[in-house]
Amino acid sequence: MQLGLIGHTLKPLTVTAGLAIVGPAYADLDQYSEITSVLTSHRTANYIKLIDNKEDAYQRMKIRFDILYSSWKQNTAFLSSAKAIIEQADFQAIVAMGRDAVPFIVDAIDKEPSPLVWALNFIFNAKISNNPNTTITEACRLWVKRLR
Repeated sequence: MQLGLIGHTLKPLTVTAGLAIVGPAYADLDQYSEITSVLTSHRTANYIKLIDNKEDAYQRMKIRFDILYSSWKQNTAFLSSAKAIIEQADFQAIVAMGRDAVPFIVDAIDKEPSPLVWALNFIFNAKISNNPNTTITEACRLWVKRLR
């Protein structure tokens, strides 16, 4: 009876020792089940690390954009000068994000047309229309149509 009990307690220890010897290529704690997963395939581990890093970068960019966009909206809500709107520091920071900001800008102008559309003109170094009578709403619609 004690042999059965000893055998039962040694299995987890054996598995743990085996994993420690192999040296996992990728180990992660599942945030939902609190189970540690271990991959010994370096190709799979590298792929997961790459995807994790891309997802993290995307989330960081999204958070940065949201903060800048919110601040820009708040600081330019009562401005009527196009020059003052585009020279505002948060607008310039959004433009400086470059093409990384494009999906977020497109989502924002699709939901609510705004002068933020001008950031796309700077990022792509092009206007969506040569018609001087194009409204902000029309420009937003045209950019969304082009980029989606």
